[in-house]
This record gives sequence, structure tokens and C-alpha cells, in this order.
Amino acid sequence: MTNWTTAIKGYTKRQILIFLFLGFSCGLPYNLLGYSLSLWLKDIGVALSVVGLFSLVFLPYSFKFLWAPFVDRFNVPYLSKKLGRKKAWALVFQIGLIASIFGLAYFSPDKNTWVWSWPYTDNAGIMQTAYIPLQTYILALLTAFFASSQDIVVDALRIDTLTEEELGEGAGTYQFGYRMGLLLSGAGVVALSAYVSWSLAYFLVGCFVLTGFVSIFWVKEKPAQPTNTSFKQLVIDPFADFVKRHRAWYMILIFIVLYKLCNAVLGRMALPFYADIGFTKEQIALVSGAIGTWITMAGIPVGGLLVMRFGILKSLLYLGIVEILTSFAFAGLAVLGANVPAFFLTIVFDNIVGGMGGAVFVAYLSSLCHKSYSATQYALLTSLMAVASSFVASTSGFMAQSLGWPVFFMLTGVLMIPALILLKGMIGAQAK
Repeated sequence: MTNWTTAIKGYTKRQILIFLFLGFSCGLPYNLLGYSLSLWLKDIGVALSVVGLFSLVFLPYSFKFLWAPFVDRFNVPYLSKKLGRKKAWALVFQIGLIASIFGLAYFSPDKNTWVWSWPYTDNAGIMQTAYIPLQTYILALLTAFFASSQDIVVDALRIDTLTEEELGEGAGTYQFGYRMGLLLSGAGVVALSAYVSWSLAYFLVGCFVLTGFVSIFWVKEKPAQPTNTSFKQLVIDPFADFVKRHRAWYMILIFIVLYKLCNAVLGRMALPFYADIGFTKEQIALVSGAIGTWITMAGIPVGGLLVMRFGILKSLLYLGIVEILTSFAFAGLAVLGANVPAFFLTIVFDNIVGGMGGAVFVAYLSSLCHKSYSATQYALLTSLMAVASSFVASTSGFMAQSLGWPVFFMLTGVLMIPALILLKGMIGAQAK
């Protein structure tokens, strides 16, 4: 175990601080494609059915493991030899990301010349026509591809360049920067759009991706050597290595899926829950949106400190237990109704635990990866978690509707118990 003073000093290391800016660059595109773009489309009168279809642009985040092996094994001509394989890929993806965001800013959805339309009947029984701006859709899909690819490389560089003892600090710093990027591209863009056009707001935020472009030059990576890569080295070896190094690999994969189910199911229903029990949009935006975001960011570095102090597995265990208590807090709020002080305390509790847990879980996933296959293995683990969580969370509405809010939130807490049982066994096996 490391004392608290040493743990705190770890955040001042240059190799750790670099990932604050890289995390910021990785967080920026996500809300540009989700929260902000949805409001932009709604603002210009795009049909809700079309706004919903735009959620499909996030598919590259779920399937990024398919091209991650190429980042691990192939070089970018000239750049990889000068900078290192993954740094070179990072620059390529960041250039593409900046260009695609600028494209979104230039081709405003209401000015698209490529349009796909279909008729539909609205709630009043009147025939309407829905229009999907194809140029915006294609550019959003490209943005998601370059953004998820940037994630692959930055995650891999964090694993490759930091020691095992620094993974907690690196994960905490990265998560903090990521949340700052989400805040700027979400609430920041929406606020900015009240004073300037949506296009200009997107352009200005796109400029901030340059923080990652500049920061990547400060990462210390050994120059890559030319490789003669076979299909076996590209696809089979990363998975074979994971299985070989982790004897209970199947239990690890099950644990990764189970540990995030509680948070995924609860999170999917949080906003409808707030509105259903009587909170106003202004209250939800202030407490859950603004205050909650800052509380989450405050929890992230604490998660990194927990890893330094207690280790990764014990930190996951402690936070998993507390996560159950957050579900019970939501159940209590469901009983109390629109009680603002209780709402505030529940949000503070949930978000600080979420920030801490996010940092520790990123550190855990990072610790499972081999430096030779870091991009492929990390992308596979995060994709597995995302797909499984999304599938189970898609049933959350049916559960809430049939069980009622108090019982529903109690159930989300119970979802954490199987993961904690597995985790307890992993800690016991590690101690032997």
C-alpha cells in the first residue's frame, strides 16, 4: 500500500498530466454527436424519429475492436518511425477528427443538399414528411469513427507508457479530462449556441481537439520497428495472449459485464425518473446536469488515490458496495417524491461514487492488457462492456413500468451482488 501523500504527489508527474489533455480531447466529440447534435436537430425542426436515428452514429464506439489490431501491428509510413507506432496513428485520427467536426460545422443540417425523406402520420393524424440530412449524418458517422479510433490509441498509450503503479493516477487524470471535454461539448456548446450560430459553436469547440494533437508529441513512446504481420499476429495472438495470461479469463469477462450492469440500468432511467416524480426541467438541469457533472469530476481523482492506497481489486470491492447504497438512495427518493434537498444529496452521492468507480474500473481494464496488444485488448474489453450493458439497459423501461420506481431501484442494487461475489473470489485467489 502507498501512503496518501505519495499517492497525491503522483498526479503532478508530467507523464500523468499529459493524459489530462488527451482525455479532454477524447471527451469532446461524444456530446457533439449526442446531446448537442440532438438539440441542434430539434432546434431546426427535424422530426423526433430522425433525431432517434442519429443515435446509430455511435456504432463505431461499440465495434472499434474490429480495427484496433491494425493500430497494434501496422505502422504509419514515415511517422511511426519518427514518433512511434501509436503516436503516429493518434495524429492521423486527430487530423481526421478535426476535419470531420469542422465538416459538421460547415454543412449545417438545415442546409444539406442530400436529403432522404419519408412520410409519416403525427399524433393528430396529419400526414407529415420526415427529412434526414444525409451530409450531416455521414459526417457525424465519420466523427464517431475518428473519435473512437482516437480512444483506441490514447487508451493503448496510457497502458504502454505508464507503470502498473501509475495506472490508477493515469486513469483518474484521463477520466477527469474526459469529463471536462463532455462538459464543454455538451452544456458549453448549448450555452454558446444562444449567442452564436450552432455552426460557429461546433467550429470553436472543434478547435479544442488541437489540445490532444499537441499533447501527443509529449508522450514518450519508443519508435516502432517495421513488422511483417500475419493474420495470426493481427487477430489470433492478442486473444490467445489474454487467455494465456489470465487463467480465469472467462470469469474476468463475466465480471466486466456484471460490474457495470447496476450503473447502466439505473443511468438509463434516471432522467425519466426525475421528471416522473415531479422535478422541473430547470431543477434537473441544475442539480443533475451542472452540479452532478462537477461532483463526478471531483470523484475521479479520489478513485485514482484509492487505487494507489488499497490496490485495484479492493477499491472495486469497496466502491461496488457503496454503489448498492446509491441504488437504495434512489429508491428512497422515489418514496419521498420531488424533495429538492433529497434530490441534491442523492445526486451528490451518486455522482461522486460514479466518478471514483469510473476511474478505478478504467485502471482495472488497463491492468488486464499486455503492452504488446494494448489497443486490441482494451478495445475488446470496453466494447464487450458497452454492448452487454446497452442490451440489458434496454429492458430497464419495462422493469420500471412493471415494478414501480422504489422496487426498480432496489433491484438495480441487487444486480451488483453477483459481481461482488466474483470479485471477492478474485481477491482471495490473488492473496494466495
